[in-house]
Amino acid sequence: MIIINRKTILTGIAVIFLIVLVSPWFCFVTQAQTEIAYNPTDKFDIPAYNSTISFATGGTYERASLENNMWKFVNLRWNSTGLLENLTVSAQNSNVKITTYQRFNASTTAARLRYTVVGHGTQTFNFGFIINDGGWTVSLNGKLMGENDGYSVSPDQTITVTGATVNASLSYFNLSAFGGTAEDPNLPLYLKHRVAIATGIAVAVAVVLTAVIKRKNNEGKRL
Repeated sequence: MIIINRKTILTGIAVIFLIVLVSPWFCFVTQAQTEIAYNPTDKFDIPAYNSTISFATGGTYERASLENNMWKFVNLRWNSTGLLENLTVSAQNSNVKITTYQRFNASTTAARLRYTVVGHGTQTFNFGFIINDGGWTVSLNGKLMGENDGYSVSPDQTITVTGATVNASLSYFNLSAFGGTAEDPNLPLYLKHRVAIATGIAVAVAVVLTAVIKRKNNEGKRL
């Protein structure tokens, strides 16, 4: 016959309470330990391709590995622009610095990545998106480009950029979220291409504003 006295019961309750109290903290510490911090000075080298990948701001990632001369990042987080669950990036004969990444909602209605490049090589990106109805808009060196004109998109949605020598912007839009698909025969022409048109207008406005600011600065220097 086992006799359990009051002291034993109280001790057991205290132990259980302590476990319940400490468990969330322990889980938080364990989760935090899976995140690896990186800094803007860190370089992710691709020796076989004479290239490097870096980021303009610091952040964290859960895992980063060089596989078949391609860097694969899992749960990559910028300090200022959010989370990218999967990113595979590579470059040949060029140094890439990723400056921003933005996802406009959780269902990937739209996403954009920008980077600068030094060198005249190629860069490849795959974001791990499951794309049903959508399309890419690419701006290279400040100029909006058409597919197979400085860049190409493979069936698995890997973007290969060959025409960037200064900077690039890669934008994805889910057309179904805007009320139709690119193949919808019922949409008028301007709606089928509304994403590209809107992006083109935005790029044009940015170029004009830059020119105006530069002109004013030059006039101020003369005075």
